[in-house]
Amino acid sequence: MSNFNQHRPRLPYKNNYSPWRTPPEQQSMQSPLPLLVPAPNIPTAHGFAHRYPLNQPLEKHLPYRLWSNTTYQDVFRRDHQEHFKFHLVCYNILSQNLLEDNSFLYQNCYKNNLKWYKRKDRLLRELLRQDADILFTRNARYDSIYIKRSGDKFDGCCLFYRRNRLKLVDSKAVSFYRSDVRILNKDNCGLIALFQPLTQNASEHDLFCVATTHLLFSPKRGDIKLAQVQYFLAEIDRLASKPDEPNLHYPIILCGDLNAQPLCPLINFLLSGYLQYNGYTCIQISGQTPALTMSNSFSYPLPSQELLPSSFVTSDCRFPSVKFHNPTFGVLTHNKQFVSVYDLNDISSVTSGVTDESKTVDYIFYSQQNNDPYRLNLLSRLNLYNQNQMVDVHIPNHQFPSDHFLLGAKFALKLKQ
Repeated sequence: MSNFNQHRPRLPYKNNYSPWRTPPEQQSMQSPLPLLVPAPNIPTAHGFAHRYPLNQPLEKHLPYRLWSNTTYQDVFRRDHQEHFKFHLVCYNILSQNLLEDNSFLYQNCYKNNLKWYKRKDRLLRELLRQDADILFTRNARYDSIYIKRSGDKFDGCCLFYRRNRLKLVDSKAVSFYRSDVRILNKDNCGLIALFQPLTQNASEHDLFCVATTHLLFSPKRGDIKLAQVQYFLAEIDRLASKPDEPNLHYPIILCGDLNAQPLCPLINFLLSGYLQYNGYTCIQISGQTPALTMSNSFSYPLPSQELLPSSFVTSDCRFPSVKFHNPTFGVLTHNKQFVSVYDLNDISSVTSGVTDESKTVDYIFYSQQNNDPYRLNLLSRLNLYNQNQMVDVHIPNHQFPSDHFLLGAKFALKLKQ
């Protein structure tokens, strides 16, 4: 006995609704990320149920970020396949404690996007999508090192690495708070790690150093930021120096939120290895724009004497036990020969968007030593957004779960044969 109802044609939906078709008014708002698109309109007894109130527009969605290859990428593919290739991700993840303590900074964001259970899933999805060798997230495929900020702070720095590709040879957790050094009185921190590739051709001579930090935010305290950099470079120098050649280093990658604008004195110091700081005021060091209400008490010049006691860290950003130091006053130097992964002359690039101000404060640098300039090579970088794209974009949002954007770079390490 057949059932006539099985063959009865389906009646059309009312109001021209189709679950497979996007309403015309939403066609220009389609998201490239299927997991993050707004929920479809579902017909109810009262018409369509909107996800957001009618007086609020859907959030602006930014396009996918693409990778840009360097000129060395073609050389690598043609001649250097035996090199060790690795992928590094640097990400300033907004902690939930800081978000809630500074909620006034995120008043233009949808409140639902600020909840931790929403942000957590989006953070993991964004990080794991990168499939990096060195990154910042919790996953069974990775081991990690971590340092919590000193005092009553809840955040810190964490470095994750893929255990089947990298061997952790040594590491150092650096707290920038020192009770015995007056200028180092803030609770910032950093991490330094020395890795060896786990490949058949790699040896103990093929080490490389990765360091990450988050410097003090305050725009008016450039003197403290510079002292933190001086101390951190000394710790990097100690870990990355070759045992038999103390004036030479393993390749170094330095990344993090430096709370400084491109081409400011602090960033120029990292790139050039030289800074005569006694010609600057404290506010000028990081290039940040101080608030109008900020006191002018820190507009005085930096001291002509040493920032850190030379008995602690010398002016060439080393610890005093290292030889070859010629002490100077009012001047800082270092010999790391850093190059930026990103073009710092492009002042429209954005790595952070807090309130209505988008700017660059996050960086990835890598060393290029004169005696071995092609030991560590940049293959590609993850492109940044620009300020024009950031108009009417407020993060964290449905697409980006932090108030900073993730940075990514792929490197090739030349192995010693």
